[in-house]
Amino acid sequence: MIHARQDHSLRIPRPDLSIAFGSPNACTQCHTNKTAQWAASAMDRWYGKRWRERPHYGSTLHAGETQGLRALPSLLELAANPTAPAIVRATAATLAQPYASPATLPAARALLHDADPSLRVAALGMIAPADPVNRVRSGAPLLSDPVRGVRIEAARILADVPDTQLPEGKRAARAAALQEYETALALEADWPSGQVNLGNLRLRQGRADAAIAAFERAIALDKGFSGAYVNLADAFRQLGREPAAEETLRRGLAVLPRDADLHHALGLLLTRKGEQADALREFAKAARFAPDNARYAYVQAIAVDSSGKREQALALLRSAKQRHPNDVDILGALLSISRESGDHPAALRYARLLAEMLPDNAGLNRLIGDLEGRQIDH
Repeated sequence: MIHARQDHSLRIPRPDLSIAFGSPNACTQCHTNKTAQWAASAMDRWYGKRWRERPHYGSTLHAGETQGLRALPSLLELAANPTAPAIVRATAATLAQPYASPATLPAARALLHDADPSLRVAALGMIAPADPVNRVRSGAPLLSDPVRGVRIEAARILADVPDTQLPEGKRAARAAALQEYETALALEADWPSGQVNLGNLRLRQGRADAAIAAFERAIALDKGFSGAYVNLADAFRQLGREPAAEETLRRGLAVLPRDADLHHALGLLLTRKGEQADALREFAKAARFAPDNARYAYVQAIAVDSSGKREQALALLRSAKQRHPNDVDILGALLSISRESGDHPAALRYARLLAEMLPDNAGLNRLIGDLEGRQIDH
């Protein structure tokens, strides 16, 4: 053992991955005046080029960070690989969480039984978006896990499930695990993030007033913590208190005028109010202040299209695709708008790109067949 921490180890240098992904390597950490290319060339002279062919999890994790849904199969494969380090497998499962769906449930359930608790926690995150029946079926057994962190995560994702939907033998276990979670949150009570986490828990439990109080405490602790304003506004929205939600977001923007999350949330609220022009301005600010956020670019483009400015919307989507080439929503919008505009060659191009990420989508495959038929007809 090099060190008790799982992220400490001695690694065979891979300067080729440094060149491809910008990752560190031991060679240039010592030879600080040299480049990764210098190190790779030296290894080529010493060992030939076979060393470059050794599989390495770095390429899969990099794909998970940059390629969106396209990377999901390789992420699931890495997460299930018992020969990979547990921390790497858990990272792969965590990167897969945004793309969790009914199709990924079997993979997540297999990881719930892994010997390493970090894998079990990551797998619980993969089942969190599932319907209550599948969440209970998969997560309830881990309410009695021997590791507290696993018990807490299981309780967190099941906090909104009524007692009547839990197995009778697991109700006390959930109550105990939730108490453990609240004890842990109490240790973070003087941090705004701790109060936001408590507020989120209270929302899941249907205790809106307690959630609002927690979010307000977070703001009192740090007026520059934007997540507290966003979550507080959402709590008001769920209660139908839209004026209070708007006041909260504008209060946050008075402190954080360039915060993309606040502008985006205000844009959604103004859309619900029917104030489309003002909403468009907020969506534009959100996209401008967070250019790496694919969702904000997508929402801005859809709002622009809904206002009747189709060419501008297409231009925004094409620009967004350059930054986020593997985003399903952006590609889907380009497909839909191109098809509606009669640009079937472009629609076919986007449909084929989507099919690479969604190969089992029968509706998409039928659409590709239809668009290909139109190409032949013309």
